[in-house]
Amino acid sequence: MKSRDMADYGFVHWVPFNRSNVRELLERTPEEPGVYVIRRATPITRRSGESDIVYIGSAANERGLRTRLRHYFHPGPTQRTNQRILTLMGDSQDFEVSFAVLPVRSAARALEGELLGRYEKEHDELPPENHRRA
Repeated sequence: MKSRDMADYGFVHWVPFNRSNVRELLERTPEEPGVYVIRRATPITRRSGESDIVYIGSAANERGLRTRLRHYFHPGPTQRTNQRILTLMGDSQDFEVSFAVLPVRSAARALEGELLGRYEKEHDELPPENHRRA
């Protein structure tokens, strides 16, 4: 599963995902619930095949995608995933994010689970920064 396979799910517009682009990213990110995918310019070798997808996540709370992505750039002391992703991407130009807006929070969780399941089936493991299933 690669980012080009995500177009069928609505992931068609990719935005640079780094500290220097945070303002533009957040301005373009909707406040509705949804799923987001982070990709890397250089594909990563997986147990089976390779993929440019680094992380698949959802914003299934009332604050939506914009707030969820904002948390990556301002992680709290207990937000290990956000800290890990921020350290990984830093100021690199290698990472991009895309998102699919969904009408309800439960649909966001369901799509996240479906995408993680598909990724895991194709590569025999989760994306490298997804340390557990949703």
